[in-house]
Amino acid sequence: MRATLGWYKDQWLDIDRILIAANNRGLKFADGIFETILIKENKPVLFDEHLNRLEKSSKILNINLKINKVTLRKLINDGIRKLSLKNDQFASVRINCSRGTNEGRSLTINSTLDTKDVDNLWLEFYRIKPKFNPISVFISQTEKINEFSLISKCKTFSYNQAIQVLTEANEKSFDDSILLNTSGELCCGSTFNLLIKRNKQWITPRKESGCLEGIMVAKALKLKIVKEELIAPEFQNDDIIFAINSLSCRQINQVNDLKLRTKFDPIYFWDLLYS
Repeated sequence: MRATLGWYKDQWLDIDRILIAANNRGLKFADGIFETILIKENKPVLFDEHLNRLEKSSKILNINLKINKVTLRKLINDGIRKLSLKNDQFASVRINCSRGTNEGRSLTINSTLDTKDVDNLWLEFYRIKPKFNPISVFISQTEKINEFSLISKCKTFSYNQAIQVLTEANEKSFDDSILLNTSGELCCGSTFNLLIKRNKQWITPRKESGCLEGIMVAKALKLKIVKEELIAPEFQNDDIIFAINSLSCRQINQVNDLKLRTKFDPIYFWDLLYS
């Protein structure tokens, strides 16, 4: 029974045996994109939606994605079999794609069309337990989301801002942090989207706020149980707020000094979106 597993250069490896070259732009400049997919009942959930977002990110940032959907699905299914999961166990797979290797120290982009095979792509598998525990959050005072940036539309390797706001929150004894955009509009969390139930209506920050177009939020929008809005960072203590991504659905029980009193079952909401 394995807890982790990796794939790189057509080999199945232990995670710590995946060695990325020092001149790989993903390592050197965080110049890459990724997707993390939940594995439930031995299947990659919402695989097409994740791959579509990966392909969209690759086009926005002009990163050469050199693997097709059929091959990638086969690799993921092979990895799932190697994990030997029981039907009630969960795992995740992270698909990583860098721009490729770099010549010298320059940021200049050389053609990635010459990247050999899929040397710029690797997979990481992990056994996980989805997180449903409540969290407290702090509204970051140091970082803002640039709603006009192309980077905000893509899931990239660069997590510097997320690390900064998480550190900021932890120093103030909060579990995590949420961010506003440069106009002061509610945007997203460090690694999650926001869903808010207010006045009997579920709402989420609009795409124009600069938040990443989350897979779970997209599913909620498709089911027409949530609508996008421009949301000011003014919360009410009877708001129901969820921090949600592909691997977790956690109710926020405190924002700054405001304690939220209403409770709602996150697993119910999670199962609804993943049904």
